[in-house]
Amino acid sequence: MIQNKPRSRWTWIAIALLTIMAAAAAAVAVYEYEAAHGYAQHVDSLLLGGVRITAVNGSPVTPAEAIALLEAPRIGIVTPMAMEEAPILAAMKVNAVAEIGGYTFYLGTIGNRSVVLVRSGEKEYAAELATYIMDTHFHVVAAILSGTAGSRNPNVRVGDVVVGAFAVDKSSIHYHDRGFQSDYTGVEMVITNESLIGEQFITTHGEVGPSPQNASAYGYGPGTPSPNYIYVAVLPASLGLVEAAEGASGVLGNTSLADVTGMNVSGSIPARLIVGVIGSANQWTEPLSWMEAQNALYETDAGENEGSGFAYANSQLGVPWVIIRGISDSPWYPTTYHGVLAADRAAAVTIYVVTHFPSSDLDTPATPSILSPLSNAAMHGYIVAERAYYNVTPVTEVQYMASNGSTVTTTGWPGEYSYPSGAAVGYSNYTDQLIYVG
Repeated sequence: MIQNKPRSRWTWIAIALLTIMAAAAAAVAVYEYEAAHGYAQHVDSLLLGGVRITAVNGSPVTPAEAIALLEAPRIGIVTPMAMEEAPILAAMKVNAVAEIGGYTFYLGTIGNRSVVLVRSGEKEYAAELATYIMDTHFHVVAAILSGTAGSRNPNVRVGDVVVGAFAVDKSSIHYHDRGFQSDYTGVEMVITNESLIGEQFITTHGEVGPSPQNASAYGYGPGTPSPNYIYVAVLPASLGLVEAAEGASGVLGNTSLADVTGMNVSGSIPARLIVGVIGSANQWTEPLSWMEAQNALYETDAGENEGSGFAYANSQLGVPWVIIRGISDSPWYPTTYHGVLAADRAAAVTIYVVTHFPSSDLDTPATPSILSPLSNAAMHGYIVAERAYYNVTPVTEVQYMASNGSTVTTTGWPGEYSYPSGAAVGYSNYTDQLIYVG
């Protein structure tokens, strides 16, 4: 039997060197092949950590360039609607496009400032999500929400622009059974050292939560205030951004009286820039009587559907922000609507802020002293009232679509919305109702 001799140390070293040389030769061959086919230095679309960076106009993107695009300091711009995005996108020189979570982010410049632009979609949740993604994936030094809104102030006309020094969630309402409404504690936020919330706007604190050690017996909890969980009814914008926007009044031009009023009249008036309060909610309010009830509690100058979500995300994450809204409609002139005009006016102010970006007071919260004299809050002396008394009339009619597709009209609304007389003395399992006597 032939017995194999053990290989010497030099034999193993030689085998290792040959293996390394073969691997290096293979790598060189792969590199030469990729270089010949244009893959070695550049890729047209690069996926980095769930962010797809795509080249624009044939300009290739390297890994280093993609990282630089993500890390470059930028002003973030959020627009809810397509017609609100268009005038800003037209003013941009787009260098690349990033796709994250279904949203398209345009990366480029306006003037000599780097910006990132995203269309969030309408309503609060869409704006909040898009803003959060933007702030956490890019190096956003400030954020602007640009779009249209309806007037909530008879002094604010179609064609004017409201710069939001404050945002309030006008859907946050506690309807009391004693005939008044109040702010429903505001929104609760979890803040960090980076969060931008002025102490004067904190209405109360949340409580310290359970720990693994006391969770089973926590119940309602001890009620110990938490320094990190806070409630705010008013979110203040960046003082520096508001002051920068104030300088844009000269770019607005005039608005025809026909556009302002919806009437067959001639002439025009100067468009005005008003620093005011943005009232935000997933609502569309037309009757002046309902608007009066809303404004009695929250003194606002423009009504829209995204500002609170946008302001909430930025404030919590510590990104200075401002809301810029062109006025498209007014309940005082119900036959006029000019969405494109309003979007263009808001875009003009947004572009002005970008090209005149402030170097100071970015992290300083706005205070009521910055409000324009024509602002409702400035005229009436408050942003959020403690109580607003109201009178709700009975519901007279309800229409809904039945399962067969037909429209059903109901009058004489059910009586469960009336308080029963007497006292509850028992419970009927048969009817699943309390039994009242009185």
